[in-house]
Amino acid sequence: MIEINEYIKNYSYIVKYSPEDEAYLAKCVELGIMAHGDSQEEAIREIKEAVRVHLLMLLEDGDEIPEPKSILVRSLIL
Repeated sequence: MIEINEYIKNYSYIVKYSPEDEAYLAKCVELGIMAHGDSQEEAIREIKEAVRVHLLMLLEDGDEIPEPKSILVRSLIL
């Protein structure tokens, strides 16, 4: 059986602040889905919940779950 939490833990996430939206935007690289929050922490919580729901829907439909990718993470100071 597929352990959804392992996928969520190992997926790649990008979080950035959007002045236009006045919010932090988070994206799951493997799934291409996005979420937002008033803080980085909230955006991360929201994207992980969105990923969990998305994966449950994939399983329910009998679709394949994408494997985690390995990406280089850099911290940028602007």
